[in-house]
Amino acid sequence: MFENRVTDIENRLASYKNIGKHRGGRGFFKKVKDLYCSVLFFILKPLLNYQNAYNQAVYEHSLELKGRIDRLERDLKAFRRLEERVGGLEYKLLTGFPPGFDYAKFEDKFRGDEELVKGRQRAYLDYLNREFEVLDIGCGRGEFLEILKEAGFRARGIDSSPQMVARCRAKGLDVEQAEALGYISSRKDNLGNVFLSQVVEHMDYKDIYTLIKSCWEKMAKESLLLIETINPNSFYAQSRAYVIDPTHVGLVSPETLSYTFDKIGFRNLRIIYKSPVPRKDRLALVTQEIGDKRLDRAISKINDDLKKIDDIIFGNLEYAIMGVK
Repeated sequence: MFENRVTDIENRLASYKNIGKHRGGRGFFKKVKDLYCSVLFFILKPLLNYQNAYNQAVYEHSLELKGRIDRLERDLKAFRRLEERVGGLEYKLLTGFPPGFDYAKFEDKFRGDEELVKGRQRAYLDYLNREFEVLDIGCGRGEFLEILKEAGFRARGIDSSPQMVARCRAKGLDVEQAEALGYISSRKDNLGNVFLSQVVEHMDYKDIYTLIKSCWEKMAKESLLLIETINPNSFYAQSRAYVIDPTHVGLVSPETLSYTFDKIGFRNLRIIYKSPVPRKDRLALVTQEIGDKRLDRAISKINDDLKKIDDIIFGNLEYAIMGVK
């Protein structure tokens, strides 16, 4: 509609360009008329030129605005798609389970005893900045929140599972049912330390990146982000901890998370491997010496190879990566 309007104006203005060329009539009146038209055209021509330039500028500006509006509409549609994805994220509970499937009981059976988990997680207290509160995202049964409470940290947790939230509240823990990205974006104050245990394997990488970036933007300076997940470099961890849980989406490499932390801006990165497989379940080395130098050297070489294979198959079940803002 606007383009048609501009074209109409330009067509009208174009007719004025022929004023000075108009010839008609005879004798004295013709000369007066020609003189009048020439003078009028001489006076109006600069104004018409200015008007044409103004119209052209308005037209070009309108096209630029239209382009911006189109881009904004595309961005808005993309944002709405992201919003729909965020609204559908479930970090600890997969929707669409068959009736009777209780994920809380499932985790009790396969996650391990709560005291065992606490024993594995106590080491994290040494890395957290005590000046800040700790947000436990996907707090589950609340093991780490209990450790934090015992150690005198200010802490709160969120989880998407109503069963887990109720379980934590029964322990007197500060927990609410919430989805991570929505919770972080709605926080009016800054986040302190952020902790995620066995969460990112339930997400695809785009959502992992968005979550880490959102934490970075909200976290206070000198606070710590710590993520614990399954070690993909251990075949034993893959065949036990990973495949058994139907809510898992994918394994996340420590190299991938390390690059992500660094790219977003975290510093003082550290990766620690934990939860070793019991020695009795790993490959046994040949410890007896034969007494023959050649055979003993061969056995030593076999043991070296067995150690490499053992590390690949029976590597630590979990790793944690952390970085300071």
